[in-house]
Amino acid sequence: MKSKLILTSILLLMVFSGLKAQIGGIGPVVALTGNVINELSKEPESVFMMVLNEKGKRVNATRSNKTDNGYYYLTGLKPGKTYQIVIRQKGFMKELIEMTIPKTKKYLEISHDFLVKPLEMDAKFKLPVAPFELNKSKIRFGADFLLEELVSTLKNNENVNFQIVSYPDNNDTPEENSKLTAERADALKNFFKEQGIDETRMTTKGHNSTDPDNPPPTKKRAKGKRYVGYSYIVITEIKQIEKDTE
Repeated sequence: MKSKLILTSILLLMVFSGLKAQIGGIGPVVALTGNVINELSKEPESVFMMVLNEKGKRVNATRSNKTDNGYYYLTGLKPGKTYQIVIRQKGFMKELIEMTIPKTKKYLEISHDFLVKPLEMDAKFKLPVAPFELNKSKIRFGADFLLEELVSTLKNNENVNFQIVSYPDNNDTPEENSKLTAERADALKNFFKEQGIDETRMTTKGHNSTDPDNPPPTKKRAKGKRYVGYSYIVITEIKQIEKDTE
């Protein structure tokens, strides 16, 4: 009888140790959640989303819900690991976003919204920041970091050709504005080329008058703030539209 009790205790201990090891192996889980929004229309979108681990293996996938403000939920991520979030949907430019999950010892839910760019002729995307100083054509310090996501998008859509369009800071001197904005567009083209984008995909255009979509503020509203003209990426050719991979 005593031997049976000892054997039973050993078996229970082994089972408990095994369960503990499994739980320890699983560790805390991290979820990624947020909304997917059309960059141009600012409306929610339904797109296919996939998470790949560092080896390129699929971890999870979902589709954002257009009727629920573009809501999505991706789970199964591990603390301290790096993943690629792939957004690939017919009618939109392909996006690959690298994301490193912060270390944590408990369940964590990360909120992150995504903007998706429509894949259509003449679609016009404003650069996230004005990359130049006032009346200058040299890309300002730090702007390259803020352009990283755009560079990634352009790299992941090699079938798309585009035009770089730049606007001046004022309407004072049209001739000087034409020269300045041409130099700005060329500076951006060279920047994209340095980032590995084929220069044959790019054309440039400079304007001699300010941006009609984002004009400078009136003197009363400006209150000493400096207005710098914006630059845009405009789709000029789509060599082939990728099929929905879902």
